[in-house]
Amino acid sequence: MIEYFEEDGHMDYLFKSVHKIDYDDESFVEVEMQPNFDNFVTELLTNINENVVNRAYEPSSQSTQVVTDIRNIFSFIEIEDIEPEEMMDRVKEYADDIAQRLFDKEKLKQEQIYRMGKNVKKGSLIQAAIKNEDNYEYLLAKVEHSAFVDDSDFSFKSGFSSEQKKIWKTCIFNCRIEDEDISIDEAKVYVSNSGKYWADDFLELKELSTDAQNTKRAFSAIASLLSRKVKKSAPGDYTVIRNTFVGYMKREQQLDYNEMISTILDDYQADSLSQDSLDELKNKLMELPDKRKFDRSFTVVPKEIRAKVRQLYKVNDGIEIKVNDFVQDIKHKISAEEDVVTGTKYIRIMTNNEDVYQQFR
Repeated sequence: MIEYFEEDGHMDYLFKSVHKIDYDDESFVEVEMQPNFDNFVTELLTNINENVVNRAYEPSSQSTQVVTDIRNIFSFIEIEDIEPEEMMDRVKEYADDIAQRLFDKEKLKQEQIYRMGKNVKKGSLIQAAIKNEDNYEYLLAKVEHSAFVDDSDFSFKSGFSSEQKKIWKTCIFNCRIEDEDISIDEAKVYVSNSGKYWADDFLELKELSTDAQNTKRAFSAIASLLSRKVKKSAPGDYTVIRNTFVGYMKREQQLDYNEMISTILDDYQADSLSQDSLDELKNKLMELPDKRKFDRSFTVVPKEIRAKVRQLYKVNDGIEIKVNDFVQDIKHKISAEEDVVTGTKYIRIMTNNEDVYQQFR
């Protein structure tokens, strides 16, 4: 059931709705919301806005079904001069149309993956139109259902947890209203790997940055920052830290950028970098996605950085060391030594190639 109301403060909920999507029963049903559901939606919005692994998208056009429905919803709420009851009937039609589309897309997806022993997770679709001062947003969130025991009568029921927002599929559309013109230019999306249909098929969005572009931009930005801030002042730390980033980004995986920075640097034992310098480096690395325009969550495409990982070291006249890939325990396999008597400097390299070893005996 859609409700129209306003809240005190800067943010107004223009309406909210919940539809239970059940492709097994061939139905989607409006769900009556309890009064305390307002607080839940507010917490959900806060969680989405604070989620650093959101991806930036834009509509493939202003005439796609979901975008058209959202534009019509805002038109009837904010522009059209009609009676409130008629307005809510029209808004309800468009919200139902969005829920119908999700139902159709999930049913089709289930038919496609059924033979692989997989299932589209059942759940409910939350919708909300929000006015935040002069900004308009439209929320779509798929909350996944799970079985639980009701502690009031110990009966088995199905529903969703208010604590597990990170596993949901979400989208916030930024809507611009100027005079009587309504447009949607960008969207912030969170979706797991198993739910690509959410953005691609249901919402008909296109990524502002592809996985390949994100991989290339992220690695280039990291390598450039390390070269500027670490290479000259702490060359040993530069070699180890850069090599670790190479290893992290050479694996095809769903990458959480913030988690990668923490994993690599939180417990890093520096040779020359001071703790202040290390903290400053972490802060600057955390700023890179916004400055260099790449997402904080994406699937790594290793081939995009293949040429960039190579490092060439001129050791002596006619002698170079070329590192083509990530080296496990690089400081142990390639190390620097100095003869305490003569002051002569040497590079010591571990080898597992017996033929090469014999040639230099």
